[in-house]
Amino acid sequence: MEILITIFAGLGLFFTGVRLIGQHLRQMTGRHLRAMVAKAVAGSRSSAAFGLAAGAVMQSVNAVIFLLSTLVSTGVLDTRKALPLIGWANLGTSMIVLLAAVNLHWAVLMVIGLTGLAYHLKLDQSARYRNLLGVLLGVGLLFLGIDFIKTGAYPLKHAEWLQAYVGSSSESIALGFALGVVVTLVAQSSSTITVVAMTVASVGLLDVPHGTAVVLGAGLASGLSAWMLGHNLGGSARQLVVFQFVLKAAGVITFGLLLAIEQLSGVPMFLAACKTMGLSASTTLAAVYVMLQILCDVVVHPFHHRLEHALAHYFPPSHEEVLGKPRFLNESGLAEAETALDLVHCEQQSLLMALPGFVDPLRADGPQTTYATGLLLSTGTAVATECEHFITALADQHRSRDVLERTIVLRERNDLITSLQETVHGFHVAASTQGQPQAVQDLLHGLTESLHLMLTLLADAHHNPQSTDLDMLRTLTEDRSDMMDEVRKRLLAMGDHLSTAEQQTVFACTTLFERAVWLVRKQVLLLGMHATDQV
Repeated sequence: MEILITIFAGLGLFFTGVRLIGQHLRQMTGRHLRAMVAKAVAGSRSSAAFGLAAGAVMQSVNAVIFLLSTLVSTGVLDTRKALPLIGWANLGTSMIVLLAAVNLHWAVLMVIGLTGLAYHLKLDQSARYRNLLGVLLGVGLLFLGIDFIKTGAYPLKHAEWLQAYVGSSSESIALGFALGVVVTLVAQSSSTITVVAMTVASVGLLDVPHGTAVVLGAGLASGLSAWMLGHNLGGSARQLVVFQFVLKAAGVITFGLLLAIEQLSGVPMFLAACKTMGLSASTTLAAVYVMLQILCDVVVHPFHHRLEHALAHYFPPSHEEVLGKPRFLNESGLAEAETALDLVHCEQQSLLMALPGFVDPLRADGPQTTYATGLLLSTGTAVATECEHFITALADQHRSRDVLERTIVLRERNDLITSLQETVHGFHVAASTQGQPQAVQDLLHGLTESLHLMLTLLADAHHNPQSTDLDMLRTLTEDRSDMMDEVRKRLLAMGDHLSTAEQQTVFACTTLFERAVWLVRKQVLLLGMHATDQV
């Protein structure tokens, strides 16, 4: 029982370490990291270094794909540059496998001790060091878990029943392959399962043929898990997961055929070379893992361009991906303050021009928008968020008084645009209720046309603050609360003719309309300040 508990505790520490590393690394991602990634993939050598580092640190190609898909979806990274990074990330995951083949007991204890001391000094309360300490703690727990597994599993090597179970029959090799597939689909990391197999092999409980089957099964499962992840992704991001599946499947099939030829023909190849060099079973499995990652890329490399074109054809960018990318913002624009301010102004103009599209479907003679309002809201919010990050970066780089004052105004406008998007979308949802009485329909029609007019004028005034549209908006957005209260009272007087749901629709629409008018007026006041500054 003590043996099983020790192994179980080791597995718990190991998986906890893997989770801590991934969790804290994801929290370290931000605009600065994305800018760094964009620079890192500018050249082939830097791309290789970044891919290796990402795989080595995250120890999960799926986590790397998740990061890359975010960068691709936001336009920071091109799909053509992202695909080669996956192959390098696969090879980068070999780092933990190679380290596991070395006795790092004292180093692991030192890492845990230093991390505990840092927590005692409350360095984890600092935003600068919190996630870094979480990563170090994860690394320490991961390798401590490996030590626990080795310690607990060592006595099992003398168990006769276990030796009989892991015999070298072809059936158990197939079972080892299946076990590698199933466990990796659960753990979501082929390197993790390979390290566990190496640990078991180091105490004599797993021989090289069975261990190799487990490693190959884990490799195939890595591609399968990426494919499963692809169901939640769309557009260009899905190209990444399909590429990972093709990469892994091609490598596993090729490696499996080579090993089968070696076993059946007796021609000395990879495993024979490992045996000649005197590698232990654990080290041989590490070599198998590394060779599999290399072989995956070597097999697919001659067909890379064809595969790239096929992926682009079958998985084109989604509407959400296209609409959710900023049209004007770019990192190079931050170098010049005036240019950066103009870029934000143009991006906000684009967002304002999209606002009438939220109410167009409610108008009888209005143009029917191509995209659903939910899609317009999510993509508009994404662009507004990028504007917020861009404004923050602008304020950090240019600290002159004039720039800081203008960034404050831009940030307030950005917040108002985000609130307007949510409010107008809420109005669309509330006013879309079918089967309303004629009186309610007339009210909703009037509110819709008024709101559409104000949003259209707001976009025009933002483009040209000197136009007469600004004066008209000042008049239209004066306090209308008394008028709206009178409308509600008049409709409530029809209580016998309106159901509870219809009354709720009226209150929701009038309330959201009032909020939209108030937000438009705040935008008008800010635009008036901008027009005064220009004069």
